[in-house]
Amino acid sequence: MKTVPTIPLSPLFAISKKFGAAFIALAFPLMAQAAGAVLLQGPEISVTTDDVQIEMQRMPMEVQQRLLITPPQMRQLINNIYLRRAAAQAAERQGLTQDPTVQYRLQMARENTLGEAWINAVNASVKPTEQQLDTYAKSTYKAEPKRFEIPAESRARHILLMGKTPDNLAAAEKLLQELKAGANFEEMAKQHSKDPGNATKGGDLGWFPKGRMVKEFDDAVDALKNPGDISDVVTTQFGYHIIKFEGRKPAVMREYSEVREQLYAEALAKLQQEARTIQIEKLQSQIKGDETALQSFIESEKSKHK
Repeated sequence: MKTVPTIPLSPLFAISKKFGAAFIALAFPLMAQAAGAVLLQGPEISVTTDDVQIEMQRMPMEVQQRLLITPPQMRQLINNIYLRRAAAQAAERQGLTQDPTVQYRLQMARENTLGEAWINAVNASVKPTEQQLDTYAKSTYKAEPKRFEIPAESRARHILLMGKTPDNLAAAEKLLQELKAGANFEEMAKQHSKDPGNATKGGDLGWFPKGRMVKEFDDAVDALKNPGDISDVVTTQFGYHIIKFEGRKPAVMREYSEVREQLYAEALAKLQQEARTIQIEKLQSQIKGDETALQSFIESEKSKHK
């Protein structure tokens, strides 16, 4: 059974992977348990619906949805919460919270959680107006047209003789002569092409932008100008192709209405980042380091490893 993933804290307040889950496992059970309907009950510990809801908030939406339709994984999550609390309670009874290293790890877990909450509060304080978002979105749309461009596309059919062998090359040349003499390309593709993805469709590759096909194929398509044009035999890593050009669509800009919500989200994220930067700079402005103490500490640590 797959385990249920958890969500790491933001990089600014990330807990060291070395300690990671141990901090959280010990820190949070010290808090009062959430209310709600009891889902799992032990001698002194219970897991409630509120506990599970809070735990799920830390997970991506797709993971939450999977839990709701996969009862065994939901039961596993509930059991994990219980075992985490039970282990923390056992640690407290053994007096492990008096260990200086454990105390520091608990402090780190608390600081990380509160720090992340502070960041979230800063983000929540940013409430731009619709006009501010729209101004940013429109200016970005105009300033970066390439970002919102639907690239030019070509449509073609091909006949593929897979494998670069002399026999296949001779067969491809013979098919090309028949096509130039008037043979139906679609029927020839159905009969002779070895491309399993489109042979039954008369070799139709549909619409595709430049770069989706291998370079030799792209170059051959670019050289064809008029619908109905047929290439010479084209050699690629797959073998020998004969290509029939069907048409080309020029690059076009996506409508602003199609990308507006994306740009609104970008604008909000940018404003939140600016707000976080301002607040973090305020905290940093209060810092006063002691270079002498730092150098003394470094030298002391170096001496331990000689």
